[in-house]
Amino acid sequence: MTTHFMQRVLQDHIDAGHGSQTVWWDETRIPLDSIGKRVTDLLDLRGRRAVVTGGAGINLGQACVNRLAGLGADVAVVDLSAEQVRERGFSRHPSAPDAAGVAAAAAEKWGTKVVPIHGDVMDWDGVQTVMAEAAAALGGIDILVNNAADVVVGDFVDFGREEIDRSVRGTLTGPMYCTRAVLDYMLPQGQGRIINIGSEAGSSAMPWLTVYGALKAGLGQFTRFLGKELGPRGIQVLGVNAGSMWGPGRPLTEDRPETLYPRGRTAIQRYELPEEVANMVAFLASDAASAMNGAMVDMGGGMAV
Repeated sequence: MTTHFMQRVLQDHIDAGHGSQTVWWDETRIPLDSIGKRVTDLLDLRGRRAVVTGGAGINLGQACVNRLAGLGADVAVVDLSAEQVRERGFSRHPSAPDAAGVAAAAAEKWGTKVVPIHGDVMDWDGVQTVMAEAAAALGGIDILVNNAADVVVGDFVDFGREEIDRSVRGTLTGPMYCTRAVLDYMLPQGQGRIINIGSEAGSSAMPWLTVYGALKAGLGQFTRFLGKELGPRGIQVLGVNAGSMWGPGRPLTEDRPETLYPRGRTAIQRYELPEEVANMVAFLASDAASAMNGAMVDMGGGMAV
């Protein structure tokens, strides 16, 4: 009878004198103090320092800033300046994002430290500057929410090099840049939480979303692989698959087949509030998610069902 490979590996570990339980039962790594707490206690983010990219965005960005600050975290609102928007020549915002205004409103409402930081997180050098400024302003970084995105939607046959490169940089490369940069702050402290914003479009093929869906699927796989890699070093990498969002005061998208199709697939048959998606982001950032790693949570109203 052959021996199971993993059994052989574990037996070699025991035979080497390391013990069979010491690696798995480590009171410094197992959150024993959580046993007697309420879940609401575990959601307390006071003392945590968070960076939200695309934090001035009218949908999920602002919602994440408010949910994290509402649980007590200090937050860096990272977004493009008006000048950077003009230089790019395109933006997903109807007007230039107002990181300073979003930060001031959140700080006043929740009583935490919320600071605006302008920078382009799709650019390698820009990301280094953003993370350095955030760490200096907050005294470190415990949580990163990779929310910023830029993508072209449409039939792949109509895409050229510019549309492909822009979408890859804005959906996959940017979050990778931010993640690599923030590890320089998280790894020395032996803990951190990285939360990637994906999409349920990444797990269900839809017309007009070939590039977007493929890239969000790639972001999900990046989350899973990196969570496995960094878990032993105290870093949790998680993600949320969002859907079609809308909130009061935000313009509706035009009634076109390519915008209505994803919505029509949902099980809840309505828009979801950005705040509903941000609820899960806040949960994943908290101690209530202490045993999770490398996981993407579907929060698109059942779009992928």
